[in-house]
Order: sequence, then structure tokens, then C-alpha cells
Amino acid sequence: MQGVVRMVFVVAVVLALSAGSSAARSTAATVGVYPSGTTFRATGSAPPRPASAVSLAMPIGGVDDSTILVSGAQNVAIASPTIASPLQLKLFFAHFVSVDGTPVPDALLPWDGSRRPTEKANQPLWLQVTVPAGTAPGTYSGSVVVVADGSRRTVPLSVAVSPVTLPATNEVSGSLLTAVNFSPQSYGAKVMALYGVTADQSLPGLFNFLASYRLSPNNWGYGNPNSGRGYTASRKWWLDKSGQMVSAAGEPSRFSSMWIPVSNNRWSPSTYVGGRSPFRPQKWCGYLRSVRGFWQKHGWLSSYPYLWGMDEPGATRFKVVQQQAKAAHACFEGSHVVVTGRPTAENRYLWNGGTDDVDDWVVLASRYYGEYTTPSQHVSRATQNLRLINAARRHGKQIWAYTYDAGSHSTPGFTATEPLSDSRIFVDWTALEGITGLLYGQGTTTYSKGNPLEANDKEKGSFVLVYPGRNGPIASARLEMLREGIEDWEILDVARHKHGNAAVARILSGLFSTASGGAELGCTIGCQLKTTTKYSWPTWSRDADTPTAVAQMRTAALAAASS
Repeated sequence: MQGVVRMVFVVAVVLALSAGSSAARSTAATVGVYPSGTTFRATGSAPPRPASAVSLAMPIGGVDDSTILVSGAQNVAIASPTIASPLQLKLFFAHFVSVDGTPVPDALLPWDGSRRPTEKANQPLWLQVTVPAGTAPGTYSGSVVVVADGSRRTVPLSVAVSPVTLPATNEVSGSLLTAVNFSPQSYGAKVMALYGVTADQSLPGLFNFLASYRLSPNNWGYGNPNSGRGYTASRKWWLDKSGQMVSAAGEPSRFSSMWIPVSNNRWSPSTYVGGRSPFRPQKWCGYLRSVRGFWQKHGWLSSYPYLWGMDEPGATRFKVVQQQAKAAHACFEGSHVVVTGRPTAENRYLWNGGTDDVDDWVVLASRYYGEYTTPSQHVSRATQNLRLINAARRHGKQIWAYTYDAGSHSTPGFTATEPLSDSRIFVDWTALEGITGLLYGQGTTTYSKGNPLEANDKEKGSFVLVYPGRNGPIASARLEMLREGIEDWEILDVARHKHGNAAVARILSGLFSTASGGAELGCTIGCQLKTTTKYSWPTWSRDADTPTAVAQMRTAALAAASS
């Protein structure tokens, strides 16, 4: 009798589980279309107000993205992806990476659209459109068929291409100049450890990948000279500095800005490029002349050559920067010295004119304007830094910007734990302020132990913008946002030249607190706006509606640049 009861109980459980599984399968998966930069959680409700079609406004030479979110499916595929020629359409599967214990869809795996299981209840699928140079303006159409657990849904695509052409990736004029920390050796070592693919197999094309995102590296990897004589040749590929440099930079150069291979104070003495110490610039001249001659031979001097010999120097090290500038300007004609720091009254000797000046001041974003003012003070400090920055500009100096872990400085940044749109918003802010360069000192390929595709925890993921792949580099979602922000800047630069700074401020008013004169600043005390930040900064959009606002801004910027 007990056996019969047990059998009845087991059958009942099996039937119940079967019914539950059938109910789960019978619940139709949902498919929603979202603008680029939308933040998705692994589980829970989808972001509000999804669209049913993809609609993009793009310049000629641009790359843009849209995301399809499939919720509640066990398997997905994309069938029949089409786009009118000459536009190009690529697919990416968003892979979830653990960041401080939270799954984030940050690694964009190249995908042919074939059936594969979803990783989480909410599975983002990325569509990427490229408008090649020379494309005629107009509206181009296409579609994809999203297959979720066998159910098919057609998603139309519409791309409005404006008569605005982005500069080529190696063109200085009209480009946002960039400099990002990057280690080919780290990338090659990680690919070898994960996949058994040797560095000489994985590294070709790595620099071209970076150039396609309009980013210039602060490291030429195996192309860095190891001799004070400059570039040398060898039959061993890893010692063939001249050959590896040509492979990295390309002929002609792939990059609008190019790092002059001199180490800064963050490098250890055993790794100084060319054996040149950043603290002894008086020993640089012969080396710099040899490097310049090699660059001239290969046609690279049409790019923007920059030397970053000191990172965040103190008052005493600014004297070393002065010596570096004197050596660089004397021995590498056309070079530009950059330093991470801001112009002050104390370092005026570095921006008041002369051959020993810094050319490009790279200012930490959170210190760009000023800070709070206590009631006892009668002169506002909210823009005290900006006044000196503008004074340096009047002396012909360029202003660049940089940031790191945004949690430390209350500005948008590139961590994987903040809203995805923040990476793009940061670059849009540089357009608001007419900043001409962007430096990112945290690593784009600085990997910890283990597989970064599983966990990317160092500084909230900010050290990894490029993941190691078996068949090539894998972009992070933040890297895509960074490129889109750079394109925004370059479109807004055209609008600025046509219509002025006030027009750019109006276009960006949906993303930042602005007035006709520029940014409206917030801080704890003494600013136009009341915020919780000690250092004054405009408020910025960072909610579920931000990606839509960014897309609307792009449309308005293209309209202004076209008129």
C-alpha cells in the first residue's frame, strides 16, 4: 500500500513539474527595441517604453548601435539580417560578466545570429550599423527577424544618413584627439593563457581594432624601441622594433594622434622605453631625433605627435616637465607635450608662451571648474579653475580631459557599474566645453588573474574596455559608447564651427544643466544649482530616458551640422 501511495505521489509531482514547465514555455517571450546606451539588468522588469523598430540618425563614416532585448526566452537567434547597400550590419551577443558580484552584459561577442541559449532572463542582442565613407545621404532600410523559442518577430531598421562626413581615423582636423593606456603584451599573454593562441597570432589587427574605435594608444607594445638608437631590426619578431612599429601604426598611420615613445613617471625604470628616463630629458635628444626620422620616413608626422612624460606631477616635478618640453620641442620638431594637471598661477611658467611650455593640459574632469564656496567668502570659487584654464587657452594651449573611477569624483565615467550611457555622456561633456582631447589612463587591456570574461572586478571594470577573444578582440559595451561619444563630439564640432558655442550648448541642454552662456554648475554651497558634490560640475542625465535623449541630441546635432 505504501508503494502505491509513493508511486501516486511521484506521478503527481512529475505531472505538476511538467505542467509548470509547459506553462513556462507557453509564456511568450517579449522583444523590445532600445536605443544604444540603455542599461539592462539580468533579471526583473525590462526598461520602459521599448520601440518596435530600429531608427538611427548617422553621419557618413559613422558606426552606431541599437539593442534588442529578449526577455523570458531560453533560446534566441537572429535570422535574415539585411540592410540596404552600401551600409553594413553586424550582430553581437551581449555576454554577462560579473562585476563586483553583479552580472553586467558588457562583453559584445561577435555573432552570426545562429541559435544559442540565453544567459539571463533578460538577454540583450546588439545590432551595429556602419555607414562607409562615400555613402550618399538618404534613408536606408533593412530588417532582422528575432527568433525567441521558435517564435519569430520582424524588426524593421531605418537609417537616416545625413550629409555630414566624419574625419578619417588618421585625420587630425575635426577629430577629438585621444590617448588611451593599452598593453598589447597583456592582451597577448591573456589570449595565450585562455586559448593557447600565441601573441604573434593574436596581435596582428589589434591596433587596427583600436583605431576603428577612434582611439590612439599610449603604448606601441613590441614596437617600443629598446635602444637609445631608436628603432632596430631583428629576425626575432618580438625584437624587430622597426617592423613591429610599422605593423602597429600602419602605413599610412591609422591614428589621428600618435604617442612619442617616451615613458612617464608611472613606468618602472626597468621598462623605460629606449632606456630613456622621464627624469633625465637632457639625455633624450639623440633618441628623439632618431624616432622622428623613422616617423618621417613612414609618413607619420601628419598625425598629432604627443609626448606624455609626466603623470600628475607635483610642484617640484613641474620643473622636470619644463625640461621635457624644452627637449621635445628642440629635438622632435612638431611634437606636443601633454601633462595630466591643470594650469595654475604657480605653474604659469609652463603656459605663458615659449619653447618650454606644455602644449596640452589634461585636466581631471571633476576639477575642471572649481569648488564650493563657504558663506564667509565673498568671491565664488565655482569657476576659479576654469578661469585659469581659459587663460591658458588664450595663450594657445589645448585643453584635454581625463577621468578615472567615477565614484571618487562624481562625474560620469567608464566603470561597468554605472549607467551605460555615462561613458558616452562624458565625451559629450567634452564637446560642451570645447575640450579637444581625451586621455584615459586606466588600462583598456589591464587584466587580473583569471578570465576577464567571467569576472571583471578591478576598479569596477574600468581597467578592461577590450576583452580577450580567441578570434580577435572583443569590445565592451562601454567601448561602443565611447566611440559613439567621439562621433558626437566630431559632429558637434562641425555645428560649433557653423553656429557657435551657444548652439552646441542648446543641442546638449537635454543632457546637461546649461544656459545660453554654457554649463550651469552645481555643488554643495555657492553654485547656481544645489548638489551633493564638493567640486562644481553641471548635472547630467543618467536615468532610463537618457539613451533616448542622447539619440535625440545626435539627430539635432546632425541637423545643425548639415545646415
